[in-house]
This record gives sequence, structure tokens and C-alpha cells, in this order.
Amino acid sequence: MLYALIPLSALLISNAFLILGHGLLLTLLPIAASESGFSDTQVALTGSGYFLGFVSGCLATPYMLKRVGHIRSFAVLATCYSVVILVFPLLPEFYSWMLLRFLIGVMISGLYMIIESWLNGTSTASNRGTILSIYTTLNLIMVMCGQQLFNLGSERESMLFGLAAIFISIAIIPVSLTRSSAPAVVKQVKLNMPKVWRHSHVALIGAVVAGFVTGAFWALAPIYAKDNGFDNIQLGAFLSATVLGGACFQVPLGKLSDRFDRRSVLMFTALGGALVSLLFVTLPYIVTTFGGWPAAISAFFWGGTCMTLYAICLAHANDNATAEDFVEISSAMLITLGLSSAIGAPIASVAMGLLGAKGLYAFTSSCLAIFFVIVLLRRRSHIAPSTLATKESFRAVTDMASPTAYEMDPRTEVDADNVKQ
Repeated sequence: MLYALIPLSALLISNAFLILGHGLLLTLLPIAASESGFSDTQVALTGSGYFLGFVSGCLATPYMLKRVGHIRSFAVLATCYSVVILVFPLLPEFYSWMLLRFLIGVMISGLYMIIESWLNGTSTASNRGTILSIYTTLNLIMVMCGQQLFNLGSERESMLFGLAAIFISIAIIPVSLTRSSAPAVVKQVKLNMPKVWRHSHVALIGAVVAGFVTGAFWALAPIYAKDNGFDNIQLGAFLSATVLGGACFQVPLGKLSDRFDRRSVLMFTALGGALVSLLFVTLPYIVTTFGGWPAAISAFFWGGTCMTLYAICLAHANDNATAEDFVEISSAMLITLGLSSAIGAPIASVAMGLLGAKGLYAFTSSCLAIFFVIVLLRRRSHIAPSTLATKESFRAVTDMASPTAYEMDPRTEVDADNVKQ
């Protein structure tokens, strides 16, 4: 395994610096927008711009790769990303930030696609699953580290923007100096929503709900924390605990869904998320009495339920899928997640306008409760077609990925071999 990682070391180092800077921005931008006088709805709409840009980047990046290849595309996108970061403090206006966040979404999804296609092209059937796991774990760790960097300075200063730009600029160096050969050009992203719907109604609806919930969180959770009086250290711990909870719970819940009806696991996970969300509606009173640590603990369990929904829905959608369908279904699920995230953030901001900061979690609780009811009714009216013998084994995934990441999933390789036989 060590010999397999050596050719990828430069790429993984670049990825680490990229995600470190990006993780800092995920926390910084909503807070900086609020401090610049943006309303909650405007902050949410800038977040929607990011998710729309992410989807656009997934569709557009293959054309750039065909023209100039992986290394030049990476250097161009990362440089543009650094430039855009430095423009944010210069143009503290809503429409400018909408455009800038859209551009960030385009560029980060393109960078993800370049990294993931490179990893896929360099790995083999025997180590692809391990490399995918290392890549996913590295992303989660660096996002949490980036969130903690928020503690280094005030959001009203340009220092944090400069720091994020520095990390992303540094990411260009290892990739540009690597002696490893870049892989072949990635394939175009193919979307077939009717196919996903035929495979599983619950999975596609679940991707929509997961998008609503996680999109609202990434766009507005820093605002929720600030409105409730969290200092920078508490805010960083609050966000990192959410990501950590999603990382810790994903595999146990996924393995549980391998043994039982995935819809049952989805149903009770959604119910758990709805109940934890309700706890956040009253959390300010708890924090006032006991300090900030109850928020981090609650955030850990919220992430454990809400940040795991998409991965289980994806596994459910791919049950009984053939090798030819696997990447196409997974790509359609990811695009659904991105579009739903763009819609969920502004809806949640309306709830915050009506109820205050707690409206964010009132919104997530409502979405998850509705999904719980939908899955409950679906289980009663429709017998699951998949059995333990035909189920695909669960594999942890992250929503911080491009459709190319699914080509690294070893299940695709195994299924392809079965089809040939």
C-alpha cells in the first residue's frame, strides 16, 4: 500500500492544503457576510450560489481537461480560486458575493474532479477502495482543521481571507512539480433522473432532503452560532463536532443498513436527526446555563444523523444496479444533492427570519420529520426488492466530492468483472 501511495503523495499534499483553505472559507464566508450587513436570506442566497456553481463545475470541468489536461487545469482553477478569495473583502456587496461564491463552487468542484480522476487513474482494483478511504478521511480532517483556523483572527479582518488564499496557492506547488503522469481525461457526467427514480423513490427523495438539510447547515450554521453568542473557539468546536459526528456514525449506520432494510435505517436516522434538531431549538437556554459544551455534543449527534443520510440513500439507490448504471446513478444523486442544497439554504433563512436563529433547526427538524413519514408510508406500501444477497455493500462517501469519485468505488470494478463473466 505504501508503494501505491508514493506516486500519489504530491497530489494528496496538494489536496490537503486545498481543503485546509476551503474548510476555513466554509466558516469564514457566512460570518463575514453577516458582519458586512447581509441579511440571513442574503447569506443563504450566497450559499445557494456556491451550490449552483458546484453543480455547474461538475458539468463543465471535463471540457477544460480535454483541452489542457490535469496539471494545467488544476493550476488554473486553484489560481482563480485564490484570486476570488482576495476579491471578497474588496467587494462587500450582496450581488458581488453571489457571483464570487458561484465561481468558488465552479472551481472547487473542478478541483475535486481533477484530484479524484487522478486518484482513480493511478489506483488499481486491489487498492482503489483503500485509496478512496484515505482520500475521504483526509478531506474530513482538513475541513475540521480549516474550521479551527477561524480562531486565529477576527472575521472583520482580511487576514483570514489572505490565509485561505495562501493555503490554496500552496496547493498548486506539489501538483505542478510532481513527476507522476497525469491520467486520461475524465468522462462527461451523465444524468438520468428517471433511472434513479425507478431504482428507488426513497433514495432520490432522501437526496433532496439531505440537500435541504446540509445546504442549510453549511450556509447558515455559523450565523446560528454567532447569533447565540458563541465565541470563535465555541463556533469552531460546534462546526467541527458536526463534521466529526458525520464521520464517526457513517460506517456503523452503513453497516447496519447492510444487515437490515436500508429504509428502516433511513427512517430512524431521520427521526433521530429531527429530535436532535428540536434540541437545538431550545439549546440557547442550555448553553446559557451550562456553557458552550452542550452545543458541541449535540452537534456531534446531529452530524451523526444528518450528515450520514446521503451516503445511505446512495447505497439504497445502487442496490441491484448494474456496473453500467453505478456511476450514472451516483452522479445523478450527487447533482440532486447539490441542487437541493441551493434551494434549502434560502428556505431555512426564511424560517430564521420568522423564528430567529433557532429557525434553522426548526427547518431541518421539519424536513427530517417529513422524510420519516414518507419512508414509513413507503415501507408499508412497498416491499423492498433487495435482499441481503443482492445488496451492494455500504461504502462511506462524502458530499464534498465530484461524480468522478464514484469511479474509484471498487464495487464498480467487481460488478464489471461479473458482467464480463
